[in-house]
Amino acid sequence: MRKFLILAAMLVLACFGFGVAAKADTIGSLTLTDCGGGVSGCPGATYSFDIGTTSATLKITVNGAVGSTNDYITAVDLGFTSDANAPTGLTVTGPTTGWSASAGPVSSGGSCGGVSGAFVCASAPSLTSLPISAGNTYMWTWNYDAIDPSLISSDVHVGAEYGPNSGNWKGLIVSQTVATPEPATITLLGLGLAGAGLLRRRK
Repeated sequence: MRKFLILAAMLVLACFGFGVAAKADTIGSLTLTDCGGGVSGCPGATYSFDIGTTSATLKITVNGAVGSTNDYITAVDLGFTSDANAPTGLTVTGPTTGWSASAGPVSSGGSCGGVSGAFVCASAPSLTSLPISAGNTYMWTWNYDAIDPSLISSDVHVGAEYGPNSGNWKGLIVSQTVATPEPATITLLGLGLAGAGLLRRRK
């Protein structure tokens, strides 16, 4: 019994440690067959993100078929703070040259803006500057002034806008929120399983 109590205490301490780390680094992914929310038109893709206190990365891996109405990515965003704590000092590196960084979500027309400053966003220099194809991965990395780790939410908004290579432009927007489990939660689950295993052995 004493060994169990010592193990439990150690795991609880580890839980607190991981709880702090979770706020400093939020990682997750989302796989959609379309635009999400029952909206059709976007190619199937996996959206993976890694958010820290001074930088964030979004990767989009196109899994589904690409057609003439969705063969370009024109803007992308990640939302992970409150409006009052919008990232400042934003810069972005995109899969091609010329991407512009700003706060606010993706808005129609391949641009960034809107009422919410809780986002980091990137827009392409033109609507046809990033042609995409199935099987390829595209990555954006934002750098910004340091954020208090406690202000990074575990619910992350992922956005991307797809456009056609036609003069009459109409965007298809992926807009989805992803709940990312904190390591502390995973550790607590492990603690429960470990305790159950030990009790079973004692019987």
